[in-house]
Amino acid sequence: MRIEQRINDIKSFLYSYHFSNGLRTTISVVVPSLIFAWFGQLGLGIAMSMGALCTALSDVPGTIIHKRNGLIISSILILFTALGTGFLMQYHLPMALWILGCCFVFAMLLVYGNRGGNIGTACLLILVSILGEGHLTPQQTLLHSSMVLLGSIWYAMLALLLWQIRPYLNVQQALGDCIIQTARYLELRANFYTPGVDINEQYKAVLEQQVIVNEKQENVRELLLKRRSAQQGTTSINKSMVLIFLDIVDLQEQIMATQTDYYSLQQHFKDDGILEKFHALIIEFTEELKTIGLAVAAGQRSLPKANLKLGMEKIKQAIADITLQFPTLRERTRTMPLTNILQNLQDMAQRIYNLHRLTRLERLKDETIDPKLELSKFTTRQKYDLETFRDNLTFKSHIFRHAIRVSLATVTGYVLGLALNLDRVYWILLTIIVILKPGFGLTRSRSIQRLIGTVTGALFAAGLLYLTHNDTIIFITMLICILGAYSFMSFRYTLSVFFVTPFIIFLLHFLHPADLYNATQRVLDTFIGGGLAFFANILLWPTWEHNFLPDYMKKMIDANRKYFELIMRIYAKETVTVTDFKLARKDTYVATANMMAAFQRMLSEPKSKQKNASGVYHFVVLNHTLTSHIAALAAYSMHHGVQFPKPEYQEISSYLLHYIDQLSLMVDPATKDQAKPEAPVRAFENLDEYLNNLVHLRQQEINEGKGATPTRDEMLETKQVHDQLQAILSLVKDMGKALSA
Repeated sequence: MRIEQRINDIKSFLYSYHFSNGLRTTISVVVPSLIFAWFGQLGLGIAMSMGALCTALSDVPGTIIHKRNGLIISSILILFTALGTGFLMQYHLPMALWILGCCFVFAMLLVYGNRGGNIGTACLLILVSILGEGHLTPQQTLLHSSMVLLGSIWYAMLALLLWQIRPYLNVQQALGDCIIQTARYLELRANFYTPGVDINEQYKAVLEQQVIVNEKQENVRELLLKRRSAQQGTTSINKSMVLIFLDIVDLQEQIMATQTDYYSLQQHFKDDGILEKFHALIIEFTEELKTIGLAVAAGQRSLPKANLKLGMEKIKQAIADITLQFPTLRERTRTMPLTNILQNLQDMAQRIYNLHRLTRLERLKDETIDPKLELSKFTTRQKYDLETFRDNLTFKSHIFRHAIRVSLATVTGYVLGLALNLDRVYWILLTIIVILKPGFGLTRSRSIQRLIGTVTGALFAAGLLYLTHNDTIIFITMLICILGAYSFMSFRYTLSVFFVTPFIIFLLHFLHPADLYNATQRVLDTFIGGGLAFFANILLWPTWEHNFLPDYMKKMIDANRKYFELIMRIYAKETVTVTDFKLARKDTYVATANMMAAFQRMLSEPKSKQKNASGVYHFVVLNHTLTSHIAALAAYSMHHGVQFPKPEYQEISSYLLHYIDQLSLMVDPATKDQAKPEAPVRAFENLDEYLNNLVHLRQQEINEGKGATPTRDEMLETKQVHDQLQAILSLVKDMGKALSA
C-alpha cells in the first residue's frame, strides 16, 4: 500500500499544474539562452530568458481573457521597469528613489489579487536583474530592454499557443487537485473512527485541510465557472467538468453531514469492532476519490477499484447484530447515529460511482446542469480599476503598509550593499522582495525556508563544482534545477529555493567563473536580505492577525446563521432556490476557511501577539461542528424530503437564530454588552414529548409484529431532526460560554 501511495503521489505531481507550469517555464527560459549561446551571445540570451521568466511568474491560472490581458500588461510594465533601471543605474541617488517608487507601486498591485501581486513581483525581479548587470550605456540599456521585451513576447506566445492546443489542461489539473484534496479531507475525518484517537488534535488537522479544500474550490470556480454558465459551452469535456465540480462540492457537504458526537461514539462502540470497519470503508472511499482526481488531472477515464457496496452491506449487517443486543426500541435508538453515518456513506458511494462515469463521458446526455443554478454568482469578481488602488492609499490598508515596508527595506538593502561595497547588491534586494510578505508569520516562515534552501543549495552546488569540471554534467544539472525550482515554487518553497540556488551559481559559473566565491556571496547576501525583511516586518507598522480575528469570527457566525435559516425554511415547507442554498453553503465554507487561515497565521506570530489562542481555536472547532450539523439537516432534507413538518421546528429555529445573533454581537467588543440571550422556549420539551410518544407507539407496533408503517417513518425523521437541533442548541450555548470566558 505504501509503494502504491508513493506511485500515486508521483503521478499526482506529474499531472499537476505545478509540474506543467515548471516545464513550460523551463522551456521558455532555456531555449533563448541556448539559441543565443550557439551564436556566442549568451548575455543577450540570458536577458531574453529573464523577460520570459518574469512574464511566466505573472501568468497565474484564469480565463483566457484575464490570461491575455495579464500577459500584455506585465510585458509593458516589465519593459518600462527595465528601461528606467538601466538609464538610472549609474546614478546612486536617483536609483535609490527609483527603487523606492517602483517597490511601492508594484507592491501595491496586490490590491488586484494574485494576478496583480505576481505582476508586481515580476517587475521587481526585472529591476533586480538589470541592477545585477553592472553599468550599462544608454545603447546597451535599449538593447538589453529590447531583449527582455522579446523574452516576454516569446513566453506570451508560447503560453497562448499551449492554451490553444490544450485549452482544458489547467482546468483539469485544478479540478483533479481539488478532488484529491477533498479525498484527503475525508481521510482525516475517517480517523475519528479510530479507537483511542485524540479527537481535539484530529479536529485541528481537519480544519487545516478544510482551508486547503476551500482554496482549491475557489481556484476551480475561477477557471471553470467563469468560462461558462448553464447556457454557455456545449463541449462534452466542459460539461463533464462542471458536473464533476458540482458533485464534488455536494460530496464535501455529505462528508460534513456524517458529523456525530465522536466522544459518545467512541465510548459506546469502541469494543464492538464497528468503528474499525467504518474507518476501513471510508479509506476505500478516499482511494476511489484519489483515483478519480488523478484521472481528471490527466484527462483520462477512471474505473472503480473497490466494491463499496459490499463493504457497506457488511457494515449494515454488523449494525444489525449490535442492535439485536438491545432488548427495547428506546435502547436500540443508540445505534441510530451508526445508521445515519451508513446512510450518508451510501449516498456518497452513489456520487462516487457517478463521478467515475463522468470521467468516461458516460450518460452526459442524461445529466443536466440545473438551469436555475446561476453559475456566475459563485465566482468572485476582481475589480481592476484606479479607484481600487486609490482606496487603499491609507494606513488602514495592510497592503499599503506592506508596500511602504518593501520600499524602505529594499532601499536600506541597496544603501547597505553600496556602503559595504558588496559585489552583488541585487541578491540582497532579491531576497527582500521574495521574502517580505504582508503578514509577519509568512515573512518569518519564508525567511527560515529561504535560509535553509539557500545554505543546502549552495553546499550542493559547491560540492558538485568541486567534484567535477565537466560543463555538460553541470549544464544538465542546471536544467534539472530550473525545472525543480519552478515546479515547487508555489507549494514547496524550501525545495524550490534549494533548486534555485545551484541554478544561479551554475549560471554564474558559466558567465563569471568564481565557484566558491559565488556560493559564499549567495549565502551572505541571503542572510542580510532575510534579516532586513524580518526586522522591517516586525518594526515598520506590523500587521497582527489578532486585530482582524473578531471580524473573521463575525463573518463566520453570520454565514452559518444564513445557512441554518435557509435549511430550516425547507423544514417549514417554504420554497428555497438551489442557487440561494448553494451560495449560502459556499459562503459558510469560505468564511470558516478564512477564519482558520487567519488563526493559523496568528499562531506563527510571536507568543505575545497570540491573544487567547486556545479560546479562539475552541470557538472555531465549535463553529465547524455547528456547520457539520447544519449540513446534516441539509443532506437529510435534500435526499429524503421533509415528510412530517412540525410547528416546533419553526419556534426552535427562531430561538436558535436569535441566539446566533447574540453570538455575533458578543464577538465584537463594541457590541458585546448589547447581547441578551433569549429565555428558553418550551418547543424543545414539546418535541421531546412528541418523540417519546412516537417511540412508545412504534414499540407497540413492534410488539404486534408490524413492519414499516407511517409511525415508524415519522419517528425516524423526527428523531433525526430532533437530535440535530439538540446538538445545535448545545453548540450555540458552548459558543456563548467560549465568548464570555
